[in-house]
Amino acid sequence: MHVRSTLLLLALLTAPAVFAADGFFGLRLSSPLIASGTAGVKFGDDDGGLRPTIQAEAGVGGGKLAVGLDGTGHGKVGFGVKAAMLRTWIEPIDVDDNQTFLGVELEASIKRLLLSTGGYRRVGDGDDDWLGTAGVGFLF
Repeated sequence: MHVRSTLLLLALLTAPAVFAADGFFGLRLSSPLIASGTAGVKFGDDDGGLRPTIQAEAGVGGGKLAVGLDGTGHGKVGFGVKAAMLRTWIEPIDVDDNQTFLGVELEASIKRLLLSTGGYRRVGDGDDDWLGTAGVGFLF
């Protein structure tokens, strides 16, 4: 019983540090998604470094789910790298609709201005094997 109490006490004391999280959202113009909205959660304490991140984005030309490390944000210069799955729909730029891609996105921010670029490989059937992305956005 003493071991369980000790473990419970340790879990309660460390939970705020482990589960500390900050939400964010933004608006972006990018290829192939055109105009999109993005939202996500950065985990851990905001110490100015890279933080684990989960992010979702939906736009006119498709949507994206990403996980990675993110140091972008408010009042500073920051960088991020994320693995992402991108799905096209409706009218994407320079690629067919209804295709799925897996890839990597690199991001840089100056204060709230966000710049991104990425490379993706098509998964499954379709005409486009590779996809390059570029975007500019604003974080709130």
